[in-house]
Amino acid sequence: MTPSESAAAEQADVPYQVTTAFQWTERAFHMIESGGLLVGVVAADGVVTATVGGPCPRCSHQLLDRQVGHAVTEVRGGHGGESLPRTVVVDVSCGCGEAHSGAPEQVTGCGVAFRVQLVLDDDSNVATP
Repeated sequence: MTPSESAAAEQADVPYQVTTAFQWTERAFHMIESGGLLVGVVAADGVVTATVGGPCPRCSHQLLDRQVGHAVTEVRGGHGGESLPRTVVVDVSCGCGEAHSGAPEQVTGCGVAFRVQLVLDDDSNVATP
């Protein structure tokens, strides 16, 4: 079996399971750090648009999640009222488009949901994990 056939077989073996276990958020974070899962954030006029794309941390199928209209939270420090970095929190559900065994009829994705939290730089509006 070739490596791509092995990866395809591994993906096919992931049964549907609704889960928000922290391990998937943790794995997504590591995937972002290594460049395997890509995150794009655009902040303009107080509106944040976030895009998360790449392999699902659970099933490894490709997903693309776009969300518009997230609020940017600005946290004020206790020392002199200085602003701390704004954070962008994105809750992503697997939307890989693949049918997984055990999934309800006409439901695609493996059932995982994970959170991506990024810091939005005040000057450049660039997000980093």
